[in-house]
Amino acid sequence: MSDLDLATVAVADDAWVGTPEGSEVVETTEYRLACYPERFADRLQVQWLRSSRPAEAVLGELVERAVGFGLPEAVVRVKLSTPDGFDEALLARGAELIDTADVLAMALPADVNAPDLPGIELRWRTTPEVARDTNTVGISIFGGSRASDDELAGAAASGRDMFDSGGGGAIAAYVDGAPVGIAGVELADGVARLWGGGVLEAYRGRGVYRALLAARMEYAAEQGATMALTQGRISTSSPILQRAGFASYGQERCYRLPLG
Repeated sequence: MSDLDLATVAVADDAWVGTPEGSEVVETTEYRLACYPERFADRLQVQWLRSSRPAEAVLGELVERAVGFGLPEAVVRVKLSTPDGFDEALLARGAELIDTADVLAMALPADVNAPDLPGIELRWRTTPEVARDTNTVGISIFGGSRASDDELAGAAASGRDMFDSGGGGAIAAYVDGAPVGIAGVELADGVARLWGGGVLEAYRGRGVYRALLAARMEYAAEQGATMALTQGRISTSSPILQRAGFASYGQERCYRLPLG
């Protein structure tokens, strides 16, 4: 079990607001709104909400700003630190709950062993070929559109720099040479942010996800990280992560908010 306290985990979770290169960001003292590049699914993201004002008033102003991007909907994340009342205000505006995840953390270093899975190989995204495979698998699992050759080359180059500098990176899992899973890790202020873990449906239940987890945890510990942090879907990855030693510190909910 983790010996981290809730306040420490909540601060680390609040600080995790990654935005892909090319995003447009609007940030106030009460919310952070990011519009991702066109190749991403769910392009418009409300990444956090913080206010002592009534939730309805804050959401009204946020929607006015969001409408300016010309998109039909936004995805809104209700995090550990979001004040009470925002869930109800979102539902009153017609929002739909689309995902609930446990906020999970574990102190590092930790002993997370990779399973003995015949034919598995893990490759970091440091070449255009692996970048293409991570893009292809990611589309199959999470949606989005195919990246161009220039974008793949750029992802590989930045991936090499990030990996070599100790900042993390993305990994593709292969079984008998076929790409079947992806995952990523970002190192910031001693926290290993584990993101984007997923395995093609036909290969789930074999240990691929745990192999991706073990590789990222090992890399993070080598870089001196003292905490691993992630969000695990309650119906899929959260049970796997908790069996591996992660503890849940609460839940993060994700809503789809119509802007019409």
